Amino acid sequence: MFDVHCHIHESDVLFSSSSNNKTVYCVQATQYTDWSRVAQLKEEHGDRIIAAFGLHPWFAHRVESGEIPETWRAELCLLVKKYGGIVGECGLDKAARSPDTGKPYPFEPQVSLLKAQLAIAHELGVSVSVHCVRAFGPLADILREAERDGSLPPRIMLHSYSGSPDMLQQLFLKGELGTRIYASYSHIVNGRNLQKTLQCIRATPQSRVLVESDLHDVSNTLPALDRAIAMVAEAYGWQLHETREKLTENARAFFSNR
Repeated sequence: MFDVHCHIHESDVLFSSSSNNKTVYCVQATQYTDWSRVAQLKEEHGDRIIAAFGLHPWFAHRVESGEIPETWRAELCLLVKKYGGIVGECGLDKAARSPDTGKPYPFEPQVSLLKAQLAIAHELGVSVSVHCVRAFGPLADILREAERDGSLPPRIMLHSYSGSPDMLQQLFLKGELGTRIYASYSHIVNGRNLQKTLQCIRATPQSRVLVESDLHDVSNTLPALDRAIAMVAEAYGWQLHETREKLTENARAFFSNR
């Protein structure tokens, strides 16, 4: 199985190469200081890890302030090339608030940073993992602009997709963009409203549904994946073994640039 979006680099406990856990983890960096740890995990565990290097929207203001160096684009490109990775976690967030100010994170820096990372994914021909909370309209506008310019990344994952089924179909699953969109579901986020999630999964093309834990502690990822797999099985009326096979096939397609 593939856990297509997690943050186990932030935990002090990791699986051992000899354990019965044979899951492949796509480990998603969120900030500049994470990149070296994600690279280290890839070097230590090889094919068990898919490295994702990116800047989360919560840290977009650090680019403008200079806290993240101007060389970040070049460094990101080099890391993705070196480790055969993808771009992520990047995106937009209109809900979260800065713990420092108590105010929503500035939105315009998020837009600029997302566009830059989408351009890198397009240039390198790699997949991208996108975080989006209460900003699906602006995200769709950005992706449609890239579609018109011929600069879409080859595959785009909406991680822990939290929009509505209609929004998914109307904003993202049409035209050229619609052939590149994958939607991933986690129990920790999407299990909060199971009926809505089942509707969203049914609105997702069966060849482009994915599952993730979105967790930091590797010891909890397998139960979390089992719950996400069960949601997909229920939505499509599949047997669990069939669901696992199809999800593995979908994940291999999403990560096919590696």
